[in-house]
Amino acid sequence: MGSLEETIRRWIEPTQYRVLIIPRAKVRHRRVIRRVQENGKANVVFLVSSLPMWRFQSVYDLLKSDERFSPSIAIYPFPSFGSLQKEEAMTSLRAYFRERGIAVTDLSQESFPGQALKDQLSPDILFFPQTYNYLYGNDLDNQFFTDSLNCYIPYSIRTSTGKNVYRSLFNDTAWRLFYPSKLHYLEAKSILYNKGTNIRITGDPIIDLIQTAPEEQVWKPQNKAKKRVIWAPHFSIIDNGIMHRDSFTWLSECMKEIANQYQESIQIAFKPHPRLKSELYALSGWGQEKTDCYYRFWEEGANTQLETGPYLDLFKESDAMIHDCGSFSVEYLLTGKPVLFTTQDVQKSIAGQNELGQQAILAHYHGATREDIQTFIEKTVLGGEDSKIDARKAIYNNYLQLPRGRSAAENIYNEILAGLGF
Repeated sequence: MGSLEETIRRWIEPTQYRVLIIPRAKVRHRRVIRRVQENGKANVVFLVSSLPMWRFQSVYDLLKSDERFSPSIAIYPFPSFGSLQKEEAMTSLRAYFRERGIAVTDLSQESFPGQALKDQLSPDILFFPQTYNYLYGNDLDNQFFTDSLNCYIPYSIRTSTGKNVYRSLFNDTAWRLFYPSKLHYLEAKSILYNKGTNIRITGDPIIDLIQTAPEEQVWKPQNKAKKRVIWAPHFSIIDNGIMHRDSFTWLSECMKEIANQYQESIQIAFKPHPRLKSELYALSGWGQEKTDCYYRFWEEGANTQLETGPYLDLFKESDAMIHDCGSFSVEYLLTGKPVLFTTQDVQKSIAGQNELGQQAILAHYHGATREDIQTFIEKTVLGGEDSKIDARKAIYNNYLQLPRGRSAAENIYNEILAGLGF
């Protein structure tokens, strides 16, 4: 019976999307565009929930410079964060935008944040931080914003693929999805019911930002010159699915020992995934006390530091990275610096990755043991032996060059103008 039900669902769902859901979304889009054209101005709202995911300042700035747009920032934490993480996220977002003289609409204390956003900001164009159908679990979810042009700029260069990545109500009904490459467009086109008609290939804003000078010096001062290494472990240590990364479980003590062993020659910035702390809180054998103690080790050490906020300045001033994160496997390559991917099974790590993700991980050095980590530090980071440099450069040349000779921010801005008929 289950098989029959699944067969019926597979037939009905595409028909619903193509006959009802997508056409209705396009009608709504045309209605909003007419409203914007009549007003001669568009209210643009960026909904932000995590500072490390905010990499669209250049897009905001371009819109701000055009009198036809009134851009705003609304902040609200992800429900998946624990209470402490929610407060940390909101505090860092408030500070970041305050330093730049940008007022924010804080929705974190609202009982009905979606209605508050509509009442206070009246969005014509609304950028969501992620594309999940039930991202917030309340009236802030994208399906409640049928009177705005919903948009998405990926917060990372996507390396995973498949229906779970691309197929969602949001992706099929959003006004615009701004994707970094043709590869991502073709993947989505083959999966989405709308055949990717709402996708625009613009390049990724991180490519614009990685080439600029650091805004601030984020590395802890040292008494002598040392090589700067980032360690960025993923959060999915419990998940046994396609995202699973098991490196932290065997690296947690190893990396502390390495930080002590090489304290006169390297400094290490611990850059955990934002969700790692909450996962460790729930993990048997860890819990809150042990996790907090572990994080303090990195925060307080003479040649170590804890980084939980934006990472671009950290990238720019670093000499190398050690990690097991999908998005960083592409993004750090843009710096041109050596990088090691920690995995005890390379083939398992690239399973479920798209072509870009697979090639990016293969362009890394690989580490399955403490000895591998030490070899990377001694020969590559300290010794300067770098046999992977050409493979890293090829990732940008083959997949990520910016289209039309413009920055990603300019491409996104121009696509918004074209879509509105401005």
